[in-house]
Amino acid sequence: MEPIVTIDIGTMSMRAILYDMEGKSLFISTYEYHATYLPRGYVEQETEDWQKGLLHTLQEMGAFLKEKGIHPAAISVTSQRASVIPVDRAGNPLYRAITWQDKRSELISNDLAEDMSMQVIYRKTGLRANPYFSLPKMMWVKSEMPDVYAKTYKFLGVQDYVIYLLTGEFKTDWSQAARTMLMNIKTFKWSTDMLAGSKIDGNLLPELQPPGSIAGSLHADVASRTGMPENIPVIMAGGDQQNAALALHILKPGYAEANTGTGSFVIAFSGKPVFDRKCRVLCSASAMPGKWIVEAGIFNTGAIYRWYKEQFYQGKQATYEKLNEEAANSAVGANGVLLMPHFEGSAAPFWNPRAKGMFFNLSLGTTRGDMARSIFEGIALEIAENIALIESIPGEIEEISVAGGMTRAKLFNQIQSDVCYKPVVQYRNSEATSLGAAMSAGVTLGIFDSYTEAFRKLVGEEGSVCKPNAENHIAYRRIQERREYLYDTLDKAEVYPKFVK
Repeated sequence: MEPIVTIDIGTMSMRAILYDMEGKSLFISTYEYHATYLPRGYVEQETEDWQKGLLHTLQEMGAFLKEKGIHPAAISVTSQRASVIPVDRAGNPLYRAITWQDKRSELISNDLAEDMSMQVIYRKTGLRANPYFSLPKMMWVKSEMPDVYAKTYKFLGVQDYVIYLLTGEFKTDWSQAARTMLMNIKTFKWSTDMLAGSKIDGNLLPELQPPGSIAGSLHADVASRTGMPENIPVIMAGGDQQNAALALHILKPGYAEANTGTGSFVIAFSGKPVFDRKCRVLCSASAMPGKWIVEAGIFNTGAIYRWYKEQFYQGKQATYEKLNEEAANSAVGANGVLLMPHFEGSAAPFWNPRAKGMFFNLSLGTTRGDMARSIFEGIALEIAENIALIESIPGEIEEISVAGGMTRAKLFNQIQSDVCYKPVVQYRNSEATSLGAAMSAGVTLGIFDSYTEAFRKLVGEEGSVCKPNAENHIAYRRIQERREYLYDTLDKAEVYPKFVK
């Protein structure tokens, strides 16, 4: 069976990976970039980053395919969600990408929630009115850049933009559209009510298709510039977190995953749309057509881990291995140091865009290793709170699967197990998102009869397991109580708004 090329467009890098039909990666090409963090919560990215990344990774992939005489079955694309790129009829960006982390539309979100009601929006779309999602960003463009809005032919997400670069088609899929705040989560169609309430022209949205759909074939120009085979199918695998869920065995009830990249995403399976009465967790479209996921996102986790290494480790010590070693030498509880991981605001469960990050309870006895361990613990505590919240909706979680860059640190996986008091499973391939995209393509092309078979063949049933330590769990419960008290005190005293940029 022919292998599949996956393209995974993350927040900090783009990766093109060639998978055989046993889940083995035969070749990987990576292109790194950075978003630009600006005052007032603006977070933007040059669309050129993705153009260059696509050219770089596919040129290296094309050279490898030619050398080995391999003809791939398809290109399967997955990406970050909820970013917005206004483009003209020729697909040219009219402004930089407004990324998923951007909070400039906070006031617009608040007004929308007031005008339409938070509960109405949540029950229609599965989402809260929040600047994190695409719709408020589109409304900001219309309000603050009317000339750009007037020239806009389509509002695209990152996957949609790359799909256009590859095929010339303006299309998106249900799992990406589920993060726009414009799709009816029950029908998988653009919501006429949300379009009317927001006054966004529905013609500016790309064509909707199920996840796993073939968007088109590889454009001849792209093929000639990269050495990739012309006319191979290009598949919209869908949102990065939904695809990670496929490769982390979130295919039936009772299982959850915590995927920690730039942010952390906690996801559980659902066979129907389900909702939290306080709108704290989200209901999204699964990467499996006609299924749903319950999701809680945390904005900044791996990004804090990376930031800490870059700021506090220099020279030969500037490695994650050194950071992890020092974290392991700190005791449970990090000698009293508590991290609040709200460096760019808070998503679930607090949904406070004005929340701030902090290392609390520092002393002159605090070590670099204590602070490093507090990063692991602070993130795990936020994940655990969201796991508990999700359990109250679709039901009890038996096991947590983990993936993402931070899970290469065994200490982090053990801390997650201790905090949540559940087994934590790590499968052999840490590139869960791209492997999920390969699973999606394999089912679409008929290589596999089901997602269960695709999981069995590409991932396998075996994984390394961390089992919880009861003594550590009791200690973390006390720490969690202190953490909740700290956040509630700051929030109720309205401390956060006083520090808005």
